[in-house]
Amino acid sequence: MSRAAAFDIKGWCPGVLTPMPSGDGLLVRVRPWAGAFGRAQAAGLADIAERLGNGHLDLTRRANLQIRGLRDEGLGALRGSLDRLGLLDPDAGTEAARNVMVAPLADERTRALALSLTRAIASERRLAALPAKFGWLVDGGGPLSIVGERADVALSVGAADVALAVRGAWLGSVPPDQAVSAAIKLALGERPLMAALHETPVSGARRLGAVGNFFGVGAPFGRLEAAQLRALAATPGLRELRLSPWRALYLDALVEEAETLGLIVDESDPLLRIEACPGAPACASGTVDTRRAARRLAAHGISGTVHVSGCAKGCARPTPADLVLVGTEGRFGVVHRGTARDSFEKIVEPDTL
Repeated sequence: MSRAAAFDIKGWCPGVLTPMPSGDGLLVRVRPWAGAFGRAQAAGLADIAERLGNGHLDLTRRANLQIRGLRDEGLGALRGSLDRLGLLDPDAGTEAARNVMVAPLADERTRALALSLTRAIASERRLAALPAKFGWLVDGGGPLSIVGERADVALSVGAADVALAVRGAWLGSVPPDQAVSAAIKLALGERPLMAALHETPVSGARRLGAVGNFFGVGAPFGRLEAAQLRALAATPGLRELRLSPWRALYLDALVEEAETLGLIVDESDPLLRIEACPGAPACASGTVDTRRAARRLAAHGISGTVHVSGCAKGCARPTPADLVLVGTEGRFGVVHRGTARDSFEKIVEPDTL
């Protein structure tokens, strides 16, 4: 029997205007526009994390950035700083609705569509009734296509039209100038007039290092330090950093010292197969040091996919993994080929992993 019901599962995402308490202070999620932060924005976010938070930032599976360790008395300064960077929404409703994930290698047409969609979402009051975590996705194909990621409504830009999907089911296509209105109709439960698909969009996968005109760097468990982000923002020739659902950043410039910074450029690195939430003490729900355990497992060369979760909520990975370790009263429950919400096969002490 699942144990998830025993936990308080949050019903909203922690935005700048709706911060969420955590074990290391307040947590806020900053959403980029069209999936990217400009160079000045990235440098500013690093300064904010260091000055107002605890210096820790998280890359999320929805391609956003979280700032950790904030305090109530610093929220005014936080919002003022983000406003100057062009990253503050006018109200909490707009912030929550602007949940649009964009493929990291999206071309200008795809990004223009993403911007148009985002602005329409923010202004369409009927969308305010949608669930708090309703998600949108805009993709343009290619090796880093994200059409396989979870989304309530997805748009995939083709050569002459835009394909539309609802919760993973591709329904048809429309001309580019009708894509935004068609997507909103689908979100509201309406069925717009669509042509048959010529070809079903195909998902890509994470690749690190040089990918086209971009350079991908992975952050172990999605954790960035302010100093790392500041160093990336100072990369010669950089214009922007694009986010992804794989806890990796894609920069439009070569990052020569990524490994020196503690970032990952080798896709075979065992840390990339392990998902681990912040755990204790950073998260109030966690009772175990998840990332210490994750690094120990990586050092021992454990095979397959691994999820180390501080509790049964399983925030870091909602999908099954080959091995799942779930924190429970300072120990780990073990699950094979399942999720953090499944029943434990046994319970082990951290030192015996």
